[in-house]
Amino acid sequence: MTVRPDVSVIIPVHNAGGTVGGLVRSALTIDALDVEVVVVDDASTDDSVAQVEALGRAEVVVERFSTNAGAGVARNRGFERATGRYALFFDADDELHPDSLVAAVRGLEDTGADVAVLPYRYRRGGGGAEGMNSFDAAVWTRYATGPRRLTRLGEVPSLLGCSNYPWNKVVRTDHYRRTGLRFSGTVVHNDILGHWLTLLDAETVLLLDQPLCTHIVNVGARNLTNRESRARLSLFDALDETYTALERRPEKRARYAHHYWDFVLRVGGWATSRVTPDVADEFSLRLQEHLLRIDLGDLTRIRLRHDTELATRLVRRALA
Repeated sequence: MTVRPDVSVIIPVHNAGGTVGGLVRSALTIDALDVEVVVVDDASTDDSVAQVEALGRAEVVVERFSTNAGAGVARNRGFERATGRYALFFDADDELHPDSLVAAVRGLEDTGADVAVLPYRYRRGGGGAEGMNSFDAAVWTRYATGPRRLTRLGEVPSLLGCSNYPWNKVVRTDHYRRTGLRFSGTVVHNDILGHWLTLLDAETVLLLDQPLCTHIVNVGARNLTNRESRARLSLFDALDETYTALERRPEKRARYAHHYWDFVLRVGGWATSRVTPDVADEFSLRLQEHLLRIDLGDLTRIRLRHDTELATRLVRRALA
């Protein structure tokens, strides 16, 4: 009988030769875990693959795309190839905190939870590490009531509206293969679908109050966080796919609709400032069209039970 690795670290790579080798080494030097690294090279034109292959490690699986398909497609392929009992989707230019990965795997083993969610840090422009963005930090402070908390989504629903990053969650591989976890094939925002499916399809959620990732944002670089203009229109393809997934779970759609639509307004407002004038009208129309998909029963519940002001903003923006 083949012994499975404890965890598969799945890394989509596109021209990350300067960082991917160090990231893979940091994952493989975690003595407390049996780690598999699945590198999916998304048609790099630099030495990314050479940097990984130079390590000469049998625990590293390399998949190569001949054409650039995007990080979401690469993550999906990496998840197909992963053999670990748990999986972590990571980015090639970010910093992994090994002790937190060990704690997440041990916590999942101890509790039987489907996913461990952890905080993160930012590093911008070569400066020191910063905390999470303000919305995420407020949610985390409210929910992380101790070093470790086993809970259910219904008790921590605002996690749905947090930044939809893939690299602060460790998932139980077999569970999410059964539920159909996947990421969108969009150029950007492909992690929105993965974030929502991870939380919606979890029976139990483990919160661990120690950062798993430092997300590196280099000012002026081609980091996804910095992208502007027409690529941002793919936000609505990602949102449409995510909302369709919610519609296929009608009880969860009704229960978490106010979190979803609040998230849509916030991410839409954030992205609006990152599009150029030539696509601004199209962006606004796509946002309006997406808002008009709202279930009228959900809108009524938002107005009467959850957040009257949110309902008013939704109506105003949808009819603008």
